Amino acid sequence: MARAPMEKTEEEMRMVKQSLILPIVLDVLAHDIRVLQGSAAKMNGLYVKYLNTLQDKASLELFHLRRQLRQQGIKVFRQERAKQGLEAEYLCRGYQHSFMMLWSVVKAEVELALDILMNDSPRELRESHPSVQAESRLPIDNRP
Repeated sequence: MARAPMEKTEEEMRMVKQSLILPIVLDVLAHDIRVLQGSAAKMNGLYVKYLNTLQDKASLELFHLRRQLRQQGIKVFRQERAKQGLEAEYLCRGYQHSFMMLWSVVKAEVELALDILMNDSPRELRESHPSVQAESRLPIDNRP
């Protein structure tokens, strides 16, 4: 049975969600870099270098994700960090949809994304993690 054009696929929802999560990941990394640069830690240069590497990985994944969203005709046109959570509106196949995540969920998703970036190669960002539901993964195109 063909799905109605208004319905979103799970993959499209994951892509929209990650397009909202990855900028927050970048904000968290930038904040932590600033904190470390001002600290008296003995090896803070090494820690900053590592966080910069994570920042580069996250930026690259966000670039590829946005390209994939464009290719599939999905456009996030409003994002707001509201009091209760992260809100967004987007177009998918000409239909307008809304999306909302509570801050507790956003925090968990950011931590998961950072864990994946720290422990896995970028290819692993695209694959399902056995202990996490498929919708919580960072979707990316099928690059080698």
